[in-house]
Amino acid sequence: MFKIKAVIFDCDGTLVDSESLSARLLGRILQQHGHALDEEIILHYFRGRPYARFLDDISQHFPQLDRERFSQQFRQQSLQLLGSQLQIMPGAHDLLAALQLPRCIASNGPREKIETSLHSTGLKPYFGEAIISAYEVNAWKPDPALIHHALQLLRVDAADCLLVEDSASGIAAGLAAGVAVAGVHLHEDTAAQFAGQISIFPGLQQLAAALGLSLPHRQ
Repeated sequence: MFKIKAVIFDCDGTLVDSESLSARLLGRILQQHGHALDEEIILHYFRGRPYARFLDDISQHFPQLDRERFSQQFRQQSLQLLGSQLQIMPGAHDLLAALQLPRCIASNGPREKIETSLHSTGLKPYFGEAIISAYEVNAWKPDPALIHHALQLLRVDAADCLLVEDSASGIAAGLAAGVAVAGVHLHEDTAAQFAGQISIFPGLQQLAAALGLSLPHRQ
């Protein structure tokens, strides 16, 4: 199905289930500040977007929010959670172990968050230092520049590369960069938005099958 020479992976929500973990934490911290917001609404604003933009949106909801204190609490507590409670997305280990192509991570998150997530889930050996953080290249999805940096790292042309993503902003970045895009774990609105433009899979196991990878059978 895909004729590719390399794969770019998003991290949060694609390989690891960090976004739901973060949304619950954000909700708890908001409550500590005297505010309440539904987890689904938090996810809507948070998924795949730069943290600064998310913070701007939350501040519009709650103008009295102490942004600096809120952010400090979130950064500190999220790293602790990612290091101790983060769950891997089903099929991620098997897919990465079977994949015999160059690969890298391209994420809107800061490097410390990416590294913590990969280490705590055992995925770090599959990528080594092949990690692109938007904070280091000053380009956040949906800006395609982040994907361009990943292509340079992998030394591959856009036409020969696949991006694996779960967010609308990441998919938009991939399409603008000219790479093939596989959407996994998509919200139904995102799937509808990009129907016909990308390949859509329920999860990583189905993507692995489309890539022709042989995965071990698990009970």
